[in-house]
Amino acid sequence: MKYAIPVYEGRLSLHFGQSTEFMLIDTDAEGNITGKKVVAAAAHNCGATPVMLAREGVGIVLAGGMGYTPRTVFERSGIEVVLGITEPDPETAVKSHLNQTLKSGQNVCSHGDEPCGHTHGHGHSH
Repeated sequence: MKYAIPVYEGRLSLHFGQSTEFMLIDTDAEGNITGKKVVAAAAHNCGATPVMLAREGVGIVLAGGMGYTPRTVFERSGIEVVLGITEPDPETAVKSHLNQTLKSGQNVCSHGDEPCGHTHGHGHSH
């Protein structure tokens, strides 16, 4: 299984959308980490990074928080999203997930679940 974790300077980055790098961690059937690499995020547009990670073969994304649009793109790509991660070390987070001891919880993104392309100014002017 291949995991992707948004990182900043090698530690968990809480906000998926603001992350410039992702650590990809490969695991084998026994739950051992068999490889890892850091990839740069795609240019900031809503679906680019999830599509890029899907192409990399990622199966599970561990993140602190994520907006609506990337979550939807991941789900469409058949990628599991685990949010509310607080473990700062990506390898520890992956091992904990494999052992089913990883604490996950609320999506820490505070900007709600609006899809991208935020519409400004609801209501109509007369």
